[in-house]
Amino acid sequence: MVFIDKDTYFRSGLAKSAFHEKIYESLPLDYYLPYITDTQKLFVTTTPVRTYPKFYMSHDSFLMFYKHYDVVFQSLKRSNKIAPLWRAIVEKTVKSDDFYELNKITANSNELSILASVQFLRQLLLRTDIEKIQQQMRNVQSQQLDPRIQTAVDELLNEVVDEALHSALKNVNEFKESKETAEEAISILAGSGGHGFTKEALSVMKFLEKPEEFRRRVRLLRLAKMFYSKFLTAVPTSMIHQQAISVYGGVNGITRMFSEKQISDVLPSELVLTQLGDAGRALLALKIIQKQLMVYQRSASVKPVVFVDKSGSMAEPFDNWRRNNTEDVNNPPKISVASGLALALHKKLDADVYLFDTEVEKVNPAKVIDVLLSISADGGTDIDPVLEEIVKIGKHDYVYIIVSDGITEASSEILQKFKESGLASRTKLILIPPSAESFNWVKELKQHNNVMYARDVVDFENVVKKTLTF
Repeated sequence: MVFIDKDTYFRSGLAKSAFHEKIYESLPLDYYLPYITDTQKLFVTTTPVRTYPKFYMSHDSFLMFYKHYDVVFQSLKRSNKIAPLWRAIVEKTVKSDDFYELNKITANSNELSILASVQFLRQLLLRTDIEKIQQQMRNVQSQQLDPRIQTAVDELLNEVVDEALHSALKNVNEFKESKETAEEAISILAGSGGHGFTKEALSVMKFLEKPEEFRRRVRLLRLAKMFYSKFLTAVPTSMIHQQAISVYGGVNGITRMFSEKQISDVLPSELVLTQLGDAGRALLALKIIQKQLMVYQRSASVKPVVFVDKSGSMAEPFDNWRRNNTEDVNNPPKISVASGLALALHKKLDADVYLFDTEVEKVNPAKVIDVLLSISADGGTDIDPVLEEIVKIGKHDYVYIIVSDGITEASSEILQKFKESGLASRTKLILIPPSAESFNWVKELKQHNNVMYARDVVDFENVVKKTLTF
């Protein structure tokens, strides 16, 4: 069976290939062309060198990593006078123990084969000009090679190939393990809603182009998952059905007064005092002042609403931290900790989750994942949309939790509406450095003892326990 016609074969430079057509097995070359082309494109966009791989190099590199070892070994040409050096490089590669181990990982994976190919070719072409040496080898034909050329060939086959393979194996292992870690975190954090976000930040292109940024994204996800698990255990299962004592909600027993707003719930037996003349009314007034009256107890189910600051500074670690025994909790990114909390409350208490910077948006878990994959160092914060949203929700039996590291003054008009809503007593702020407590709306919350400062992750965990005491 013919998989490629001779004109195309020679025109594309595949006469220099180190492999026979049997490397294609039962598929035509056209099937592999997109992946071979991607290999070349990724090399060009991610490698700062002047020499780029020829088509036959990308062709052979992708196929030898993509095809199973036995097929690769059996498809190797016995010789190639047109490209003797390249054929020797491929033979040296295929017979290496590192290649055998690497091929077990990359075989049948387009993504991993492209990564291995780019990294392998990158190391080869950074060290030498294969085409130039190959031309010199062809020019001398049967004559003895110039000693300098022979030295370059020997170095290529004895050192450079091994280094290139070792580099490819190391990078493929790192990418594979990192992506598996990230996808596990996504699966746990997003749950059944794990759709609707981009995974471009976890692509081979991002790994090759900006490896440190790739590693940072994986760390953001990994630590978000870790703190999600931590905060899940911090919320007792019993709290799912817990009834928070409130001046709102349905009657659920009898208790001592704790707020003047409960006057309408005073027991009839206490109101009898009004029938005892001035002395009785005076005694009733005194009991109100001292909050000694018995009233109907009202209660409401715990319902948190969490607002997480997603401005760029939240991707940075805490300014201060206490040393721990494990690296995972050693100065984690603020957004990972805050996201872990929000998603844990969403899972355990059906909390509504909002993300905000200069705008506020109610989100599902997938959107939180998207932020972890895309958060950048720019962007500011505006508290007005958050306070407006709290007033708009207007539920007095909800608990509103704001997590931020950089907030602003609230406009006087919105702050006034927030005060008049009476929701400041139900709004708790977890404040992370470098933010301060001097903002006007923060002062309003401080009057209700609802501002908690988290200088480091240990503070944050302790603050969460207080926050969950509704």
